[in-house]
Amino acid sequence: MNPTSMTISHRRSSPLAIDKPTVMALIAASLLISETFAGALRYYLDIAGAPVLLYLPKLACVVAVALEMPRARSKPGVWLVLFAVLVSGLLALLHRASPSNVGFSVFIYIPLLFGLFCGAYLEQSTRLLNWAIAFCLVASLIGIALDMFTNVPWKGYSYMMGDVELTANKSWAFGSTDRLAGFARMSTNLAVMIALYSLFLAAFLRSRLLRLMLYPVAFGAIYLTTNKSTAAAYLLTLMMLFLAGYRMPSAAAFFIAVLTGLALPVASLLLNIPQSEAYSTSVLASFNDRLIHSWPNFIDVIINEGWGWWGAGFGAVGSSAAAFPLAWLDLLSIADNTALYLWGMLGVFGVFLYLLLFPLLMRLHDRGSRYRDALLGIVFCTCLIGWATDVLEVTTATLFLGMAIAHALTPRKLERGQHDGTTTTPRYVGFERYPHRNRGDMP
Repeated sequence: MNPTSMTISHRRSSPLAIDKPTVMALIAASLLISETFAGALRYYLDIAGAPVLLYLPKLACVVAVALEMPRARSKPGVWLVLFAVLVSGLLALLHRASPSNVGFSVFIYIPLLFGLFCGAYLEQSTRLLNWAIAFCLVASLIGIALDMFTNVPWKGYSYMMGDVELTANKSWAFGSTDRLAGFARMSTNLAVMIALYSLFLAAFLRSRLLRLMLYPVAFGAIYLTTNKSTAAAYLLTLMMLFLAGYRMPSAAAFFIAVLTGLALPVASLLLNIPQSEAYSTSVLASFNDRLIHSWPNFIDVIINEGWGWWGAGFGAVGSSAAAFPLAWLDLLSIADNTALYLWGMLGVFGVFLYLLLFPLLMRLHDRGSRYRDALLGIVFCTCLIGWATDVLEVTTATLFLGMAIAHALTPRKLERGQHDGTTTTPRYVGFERYPHRNRGDMP
C-alpha cells in the first residue's frame, strides 16, 4: 500500500519500545492468541460471565483501522473494492437480510482490513510477530495433545449471547475418529492456523535442520485434526516452495491453484457421482458430498433467486447467515469453496476478486525479504485450502491475506528503500535457500 501513515522507514529499536509498529504488532498478536485459544477462552469467559471480552482484540483492530483509513492514500482499486462491498451490503438488505447480517460480516472481515491498512507497521515488527506466532504454534500443538489424551471441559460447549447461540468448541468426528480442535473452536480452524503459523516461521528460520523438523511436526499435527483439505494444501505448498526459484513453473502452479478453485464448483454440475459416495467411509466422502450436495445446491439457490450477476449481497452468505438465519436462504450459510463463496456474495465481481489471487501470488514471488517469502507460502496455501473451505471466514487467514495485499501494493521503489535499511536474506526454497544472485536476476 502507499498510505502516508504506512510510509515509515525501518529502524532498529528495542523490542520493548512502545512505538506505533509495536502497538500494531501487539494488536495482531492479541488477535492471533485469542483465535488460537478461542474454544477455551469462550468457555472460561462465559463461566466468568464476561464472554464479550473475547472480542477486545477485534475491537482494537476496529480502532486501528478507523485511525488509519482517513490518512491512507491507498491505490484507487482498494477504495473501489470497499465501495463495491458497501453497495453489496445495501443489496443484501434489499434481499431481506437484516442490518445484523451486514454488521456481523463486517466484523468477520475486520482482520483483513487491519492487515490491509496496518500491514506496513506489522512488517516493521516481524520479530515481535514471530515470537507471538511461535507461541501460538506451540500452544496449538499442546492443545492437540490435551484434546487427544484428556477430556477438556470446553469440548462441545455452547452458550448464549443475547438471542444468538454461539459454539465455544465444535465436537464432531470423522467416522469413529475424533476431530481434535485443541484450544481452538473447531478442528478446521486449528489445522489452518498450524499450517499458516509454520509457513510464516519457516521463512525466518536460518537453520535448515530446524525447517526439516518444523515441517513434519506441523504436518503431523494437521493430520491429527483429520482436516484432509488443509493437510493436502500444506503438502502441495511445500512442493511449490521447491519450485519457487523458477518463475515459469511457479507461475504455472499459481495459475493451476487459482483456476482449480474456480473449476471445482462448476465440475459439480457436470459430474454424475452416485449419492452413496457422499455417505461412504472413504477418505473422499466429504469431498464427494460437496460435489453431490453442497456446491450444486448452493449454485441452485443463487441461480433460482436470480442473483447470478450481482450475488446475494454482503452479509447474506456465510457465517452471518448462520448466526442471523435467513429462513429462505439457509443453504447459503456454508459454501465450502472460497470462489463459490465470493460469487454467491458478490456475483461476478466476487469472481474477479478471487482471480486477483494470481497477480497477488506473482507479485509476492518477486525476490525480496523473508517477510515476502513467508507471505507467498501463506497465500498459496490459503488458496489451496479455499478449494474446499470458506477460508475467508478464518480470522488467521484473513489477517495474513490483508498483510500480503498491503505488502504487494507497496511501490517497488519504496520497498527497495525500506529493504536498504534492514537486513535482507536470500529466499529459502523448501528446505534450501537461493544461491547468491544480483537483485536484477529473476527467481
